[in-house]
Order: sequence, then structure tokens, then C-alpha cells
Amino acid sequence: DRPLTGREKGIATHLFMQFARYEACTAPDGIRAELRRLRQENFLTEQQAEAVRADRILTLFSSPLGRRILSAQTLRREFKFSVLTDAGAYWPEAQGEQVMLQGVVDCFWQEADGLVIVDFKTDYIDGDLEEKAARYRPQLRAYAQALGRIFRQPVRQTILYFFSAGEAVEV
Repeated sequence: DRPLTGREKGIATHLFMQFARYEACTAPDGIRAELRRLRQENFLTEQQAEAVRADRILTLFSSPLGRRILSAQTLRREFKFSVLTDAGAYWPEAQGEQVMLQGVVDCFWQEADGLVIVDFKTDYIDGDLEEKAARYRPQLRAYAQALGRIFRQPVRQTILYFFSAGEAVEV
């Protein structure tokens, strides 16, 4: 077997975040047990399970953001959506044309004053985190627009969580 690429390791982490029981992810033993379970239930291959960085998962669930995720009453994961929207929001010259916007929101939940969206990023961070986060701003704006329309609720916050830096950045 060849080693997993960076992209494949990122996919493994996203699969873990999709199927793991988050309440088990607050201690190293719980994370290891979840990795074993996901391997046994064929959500992850052996190689993928080995690629998931348990220390980075623990960092997330030990953080204020992780505690918010754990306390969310209506947590949704890997939410797929498709909405028709005005293309002018993305290409000014296409104003008035309709475009199909599709995506998958990693994680979101309802709080008293609106929805909170979290997008997990597994990229290696070299340099400024805010600069890296700015590259994802259009993606998060599109997610917020879509979920706001679908659920008829305001989106109060959009957050990027960078596993490699162990940092959350609001965008």
C-alpha cells in the first residue's frame, strides 16, 4: 500500500467527523474507540483510521467551539443542499440568470438567535490563518445564503475550523 496523500488524509478526517459519536471524542481513549468502531463498521479503512490525528480531534473537542458543538441540541452533519440562486451574486455580468448552487455543509446547529455553520478544514497551514480563511469566505457566504433560505432562519455565525492549526476562525 502506498501512503495516503494529504488530500486522502483530509478525506479520512472528514469521514471521521461525519460518523464519529462526538460525545466520545473528549478523551484520547474515546477517540481511539471511535476509530476502532468506524473501522469495524467499514466507515474507514485501516489506512484511513491510522491517518486520522486523534490529538487534533481532541484539540477540537477540548476547545470552546468543540464544547458548543457538543452542547448543540439540533446538530446536523454533512448536510447536502441544492438551491437556485441569482448568478449575479457570483458573476456580475450574469445578473438575472439562475444558477444551481450545490454544497455540503460539514456541521451546523440552531442557537437561540440563528444558525451556526462550521466548515472543517484539513489543509496544512503555512502562514497567516486569517489570509487562509479569507480564501474560504465565498464558500461560507454561499453556505449561509443557502441554509438561511432552506431553514428560513438567520445565520448568526460561520466558522472555519483548521485542524492543523487547532484554531477556529469566524468568517
